[in-house]
Amino acid sequence: MKYLVNLDNGGTLTDICVVSGSEVRFTKTLTTPVDLSECFFKGITKASEEIYGEGGFTKLLHSTELIRYSSTQGTNALVERKGPKLGLITDDTHLSGNLTKTPHQQDLFDSLVGTRVVVLQHIRDSNKIESELVAAVNTLTNKGAERLVVAIKDKDTEKAFKHVFLLQFPRHLLGSVPVLFSWEFTNDTSRVRRIWSAILNSFLHPTMERFLYSAEHRLKAHKVKNPLLIYRNDGASSRVAKSVALKTYSSGPRGGIEGTKALAKAYGFEHVLMVDVGGTTSDVGEVEAHKIKTERRGSVEGIQISFELSDVKSFGVGGGSILRVNNKGAITVGPDSVGAAPGPACFGFGGTEATITDVNVALGVIDPDIYLNGQQRLDKERAISTITEKIAKPLGMSLQKALFALEQAYAEQLAACLKKTCAKRHRISCLWRWRTYECVFSG
Repeated sequence: MKYLVNLDNGGTLTDICVVSGSEVRFTKTLTTPVDLSECFFKGITKASEEIYGEGGFTKLLHSTELIRYSSTQGTNALVERKGPKLGLITDDTHLSGNLTKTPHQQDLFDSLVGTRVVVLQHIRDSNKIESELVAAVNTLTNKGAERLVVAIKDKDTEKAFKHVFLLQFPRHLLGSVPVLFSWEFTNDTSRVRRIWSAILNSFLHPTMERFLYSAEHRLKAHKVKNPLLIYRNDGASSRVAKSVALKTYSSGPRGGIEGTKALAKAYGFEHVLMVDVGGTTSDVGEVEAHKIKTERRGSVEGIQISFELSDVKSFGVGGGSILRVNNKGAITVGPDSVGAAPGPACFGFGGTEATITDVNVALGVIDPDIYLNGQQRLDKERAISTITEKIAKPLGMSLQKALFALEQAYAEQLAACLKKTCAKRHRISCLWRWRTYECVFSG
């Protein structure tokens, strides 16, 4: 019997779905952010035990036709602004201004690149460019740049510059500071789209790279013949070496919207909004006339890029989003998340921040004894203690009132995300008249 093994790696939980014909099996495991390959193989092990019993790991691998991996790790990294520090080398004195025409673009640029920008003055002067290049790289690395993006206005000039760059900085000399050349990454003639695409790809790449090659190597050690496939945002899959990090952005939510499309088709729904609530983000997408909404020039965090992407928007509202009381006495939700480590306070792994998961445990919405099929018992008392100290006391209210206030704040934030997505496409008042359905799932 041949199996298709699908793994979807989120910030808090990793889901495993094993399919063989009409037989479908599901299981979950906690994500291991320090080494994602651990939850990858732990998930496969759990699935193998459900199919073959203890010791069936190798048997499942050898009877598997394809292993397909999707993730929200890149999405989460961008939402939380957790990733490598980037340096930008250009010959365009106005580039930073062109990339940051809106407050949102400015905020994202400041988070990813900031002041780590060097403008070359002698790009076409062979007598000066070498020393200027060395000075530029030294400046950026001294400022903490961990990856470099080269963005030259003219394609042929960038190609010639790359030759000079590699002569001055052969791979063994630059070591752990990878370089991405914008024209080499995409031929898009829109300078802003091309360079933003290169910046975003450089930021997302390490999140995927760190463990995929390791996972592939471990699979080969088990004599798995077929390559590990990476599920992409366009609904297709590719081998690890052929996968572009930017095209895997929100690949997990793409799987969710594909499922929504299947349900819409099965039930004859013409217009469906998907709401996928994860641990770090909530993702909102749309299926209309049984087709997934896509953008020829997709957007990542509201930034237009050079590739087609499904029109799924991600917001920093999830089960692990940190709930706080700000200096104005208002409750805030996210966008940062506790993830799987340390996780919500109720996990008992050392987490000290309140989350909606803690709220639901305290309210009895989540049964602490049956979480993850009873494989992990949640600590209700720890959840209550954390909410009391971090929320109820600062607000000067009872625990019960604080719990309901947190529920309300979370619901309002999630509703605002949905409203924001809908408002860009339709008048909100039209949604009921159009018989719009919601497909909501979580985990």
